[in-house]
Amino acid sequence: MSSLIIFPCLAIVFLMVGRLDLTRPVFVLFALLMTVLLSKLQWFVPGFDAVIATCLTMALANFLAWFIEAYATPDAPEQKGQQQASKDVSRFCSSVTHDYAVSPRDAVFAVNLINNGNHEALAGAIKSMTPAERQGFYANLSYGSASEQSLQEIINNNPQDVDAHILMGHMKLCLAKQLGLQPGAGLDEPVSLAISQAFTHFNLALRIKPDDAEALCGLLIAKGFTGLSAEHMLTSLKQLLQQDPEHLHGVIAAAKFLVLSTAQANEFISVVENAVDGRSEATVAIARIITHIECLELVGGNNGIAGRIAGVGNSQVIADLYQQLRCYQRENGTLGNWQKGISENVIAYMLQLIGDREESKVYLDKIHGSISPYPWQSTGTE
Repeated sequence: MSSLIIFPCLAIVFLMVGRLDLTRPVFVLFALLMTVLLSKLQWFVPGFDAVIATCLTMALANFLAWFIEAYATPDAPEQKGQQQASKDVSRFCSSVTHDYAVSPRDAVFAVNLINNGNHEALAGAIKSMTPAERQGFYANLSYGSASEQSLQEIINNNPQDVDAHILMGHMKLCLAKQLGLQPGAGLDEPVSLAISQAFTHFNLALRIKPDDAEALCGLLIAKGFTGLSAEHMLTSLKQLLQQDPEHLHGVIAAAKFLVLSTAQANEFISVVENAVDGRSEATVAIARIITHIECLELVGGNNGIAGRIAGVGNSQVIADLYQQLRCYQRENGTLGNWQKGISENVIAYMLQLIGDREESKVYLDKIHGSISPYPWQSTGTE
């Protein structure tokens, strides 16, 4: 066998390993063991042929791993999405924030300031943030690591501080979830007290500053967990987007609570479009993508992603998803880094749903190591 064949073999293996994002050391070790075995059987001889055997074995191992992952594992759609994304990122809600964890390291400084009672530095840092940065800050913060007592002392000494009340509202909401709060479920006394305190602090913030986007977002999330009617939540979402048409944290949170049927999906999109009123097409595009994802999850049951995506009835949905993706790519120039990160996380999951593995990997690479998988669940681990 000509030694020149080693070069295309090496190229094929390199491309497959890179494209499939597989663990290289495992397959290298497996390939070397297989090479020794083949040499013992005298199918290949030491030298260049042994290297060729290694390359071919690695290629075969990569192909088998891809085949098993793509076709032979009967995981639920949600589990598949988490397995793919969690190769490079932390599992959702594993010790950070309570719903939408993104780059938590960017908000660690605030926990130290709260625990040390350093109100001046904390207030100065938050006030220096742009609206997009402030949105990401509240979505990122590890509320379970902050001292409630220290934050209460800050509030006692600075009762008119909007951000201190918003922080406490989220902290109480996290506590309620730790105690077992689930969307729409009955509330026992400890959970009821915690969620009531969350509402109190978000409302106090809005009394001080009625148009504060983060207070409105906190109130929206709290309403979702207490099972208030869709009308109440849509009103809050409308108010939020009128103040900040690029508040993707609020849009994604609302969709998880509100998109429970096709009719509700249409109403949700209508409210988003009317509230944004042409000021952010990127927000509308992400809202449409989220809505399609939620609807696909609703109708899919346990039949697997491939089965429901392959249906003829979903061809229009897939076409619209790509149209919204193009819109997002065209209009995302005004979004902040956190907003782009959470959007690309959603897009990566959407592309997994419709079977576009190559493009999905492109978006997962963009958010490498900073975002939890899309199918968010309230785990109560904060």
